[in-house]
Amino acid sequence: MTEESEQTDGPAFAGLGAGAAIREHWNDLVDDMETTAAEFREAGWETLELHPGDVTVVTRSNRGFDVLVPDDEFERLREWVADADFTDHDVYRAEAGITFLMVVLKAPDAERAICCPLYYGDDDADTLRDLAAADGALWTHVRRLSEEYVHLRHDDPEPFLPE
Repeated sequence: MTEESEQTDGPAFAGLGAGAAIREHWNDLVDDMETTAAEFREAGWETLELHPGDVTVVTRSNRGFDVLVPDDEFERLREWVADADFTDHDVYRAEAGITFLMVVLKAPDAERAICCPLYYGDDDADTLRDLAAADGALWTHVRRLSEEYVHLRHDDPEPFLPE
């Protein structure tokens, strides 16, 4: 396998200095997302799996996670958020030099679940903790390339943060 093909195994950002930990663990995180989504489907829920092309922690406007997804996933997400209240979330966290998150946003009344993998570096942990303290919540801002957003609020930020 060439250096170039190794960089395309993960998301587009993995080859841009985000580190070997992302390249090494991203596919496992996506596999975990697919398994979790399948478990929800087996329980009778509809699921939406988001496949980020980029994940960034932002401290200015749209503070929190900035997540770029494909247009088709964005459109479906926008429809789902307009039609149901995603009041609950589960967060699965693993640390491997970088914090990896698999977030499941749930709309129990609609029996819908949105699965989204995220990550952040150690240097962003304090930033996220400060944002959560200042805002009383963490936010995930999902966008498409045209800069349209769907804003998702996480009222309980603790599961997102290292202990």
